Amino acid sequence: MPPTHRIIKVARTEDFSTIGKHGRYFDLVDFSVIEGFKVPADMTICSFKERLTEEFGTPVQCQRLWWWARRQNNTCRVDRPLTTEEEKQPVVQALAIPKWSNRDDYQLVFLKLYDPEKARLRYVGSLYVKNSWTVSCVLQTLRSLAGFRGSDRIELYKEIKFDPWVLCEAIDLHCTFSASEIVTGEIICYQKILKPDDLPKYPSVPSFLQHICDQKEEEMKRHILEEKIAGLEHQASTDRLQKEVTLIAYDQMKHERDNALRQVNELRDQSTHAILKFSRCDLEQATEHFNNACKVGDTEYGRTYKAIIHDTDVAIKLSSTESLFQQEVTVLGQWRHPNIITFIGVCSRTSALVYEWLPNGNLEDRIVCANNSTPLPWQNRTQIIGEICCALLFLHSNKKPGALIHGDLRPCNILIDGSYRIRLCNVGLSNLFLQPGKCPPNLMERLPYMDPEFITTGELTTLSDVYSFGMPPLNLSKKVAAELEGDSLHKLIDKSAGDWPYKEAKRLAVLGVRCAELAREKRPDLLNDVWRVVKPLMRKPSSCPYFPQASGEVCAPAPFICPILMEIMKDPQVASDGFTYEGEAIRSGNNRSPMTNLVLPDLNLVPNRVLRSSIHEYLRQQRQQQQQDDS
Repeated sequence: MPPTHRIIKVARTEDFSTIGKHGRYFDLVDFSVIEGFKVPADMTICSFKERLTEEFGTPVQCQRLWWWARRQNNTCRVDRPLTTEEEKQPVVQALAIPKWSNRDDYQLVFLKLYDPEKARLRYVGSLYVKNSWTVSCVLQTLRSLAGFRGSDRIELYKEIKFDPWVLCEAIDLHCTFSASEIVTGEIICYQKILKPDDLPKYPSVPSFLQHICDQKEEEMKRHILEEKIAGLEHQASTDRLQKEVTLIAYDQMKHERDNALRQVNELRDQSTHAILKFSRCDLEQATEHFNNACKVGDTEYGRTYKAIIHDTDVAIKLSSTESLFQQEVTVLGQWRHPNIITFIGVCSRTSALVYEWLPNGNLEDRIVCANNSTPLPWQNRTQIIGEICCALLFLHSNKKPGALIHGDLRPCNILIDGSYRIRLCNVGLSNLFLQPGKCPPNLMERLPYMDPEFITTGELTTLSDVYSFGMPPLNLSKKVAAELEGDSLHKLIDKSAGDWPYKEAKRLAVLGVRCAELAREKRPDLLNDVWRVVKPLMRKPSSCPYFPQASGEVCAPAPFICPILMEIMKDPQVASDGFTYEGEAIRSGNNRSPMTNLVLPDLNLVPNRVLRSSIHEYLRQQRQQQQQDDS
């Protein structure tokens, strides 16, 4: 279907005056900036001229329309005028008229004047020239249009093309227009001839047009570069945005993962450390109505009984007061550590607490070998000292609800399990007894471990625990501090502990003396001083025999037990705090050490292959022994 409308662009003489503006010097009109008229295909040219009258105000009789044609050199020039017959035809037919073969004797040329001193090229008018005229015949007319004097010499150039390069040829003034191939629509640029001794930067029309062409080329290159830069900036912005979106998504996923891990840990803690509720009847049945035969301890904190609940050995403590009961439930309900006694359940009606049973009693009894118990080897003693320090670090370094001070760190409050690992008990209860102006119970037993400054100030601090901590190292090495200066330490070392490494024994003795300083400011810092000494001792492999429990069963060596799960490890992994844990237990996403509650240097884990091999060998021997016993 043929188009119903055509777009016609009309260039007027007024449009020629834009030459030299906005950096445009070539041709006569830039049709890309001229708006077109949407004309019905069946409208005649005469009717279209009436529309032009409405648009521009030029009467129809004063209008003369010319066709423009695009030449082979990619220039757009005036071609020929429309005839009267053509103006009567519809637009669609008029546009289809073949190109006119110019056989007129006169040609319409357009004139541009170049001012070399101002480097300016502008349109000055048009002129009809006869083919047979020599070019020199129009020089006077050109001088008049330019305002030159009659004696001024001028030179003429024929503007041919500018794409892809400038072609502007000089016109011989002595040739005819026909010989110079000047036809209708040609553009003639002319200028005054300058003196050789006073030439500007662009002295001629060709040099100026070449400069404009080079400038446009540079602008085009700059434009292309700007587009590339804009594209790269957009790409970079898109990449940054994508990176930000990715980081936001990563942070969100990490947050969701951390929440999931926290919830899993909370659920695991709830399932593993759920506080059971016992009735009075349950406890009476387990202790034979609190029979004295089941009683294993009686202190200011309460009476303790050994019992069996659900086929499990437990310790049941009847708190001496309701306030002690509530305090201990609060503390043990929120503080959990491998070296703090495990809280199993309560009976609120009787103010009773149920703990795990620790078969090897307390440290005080083991120091003096009560009930003919086996002396502690030196390896176990150094391990115990390290675990006490580890537990204190955990208590002191907690931020919420604040550092907890044990306040009564005596050997009788340090219990030992079947693997010869310690548990602190009666944690955080001493403040109920140690009130200013009141004499605490069992003062004579407390006094050797009581901070001297507390006696005078009534204030308990973390350094009070450091003072108390200094006493077990001295006791475990038979109070050898007095012989340090005389270098006679070896004479007083407890020989029942085996062959003490002299350097390590001396370090512990010196450490105990420093911790037991009367003035608090002289005592060492628990983390930076004490822990630095005892931590390497805990890493040394134990060569002590496996101690039998009361039931006669052999307990696994302490290094084989995960301090978190309290089970023999299957996948031992060394964390950055230097301790070995079960791989599954330590991969919880927590950035604090389960042993010291200090921030881990990093979350990297290293497989402890030597320990794993030892565990496998131990389990193999246990299976063989079990098979022999069964047979």
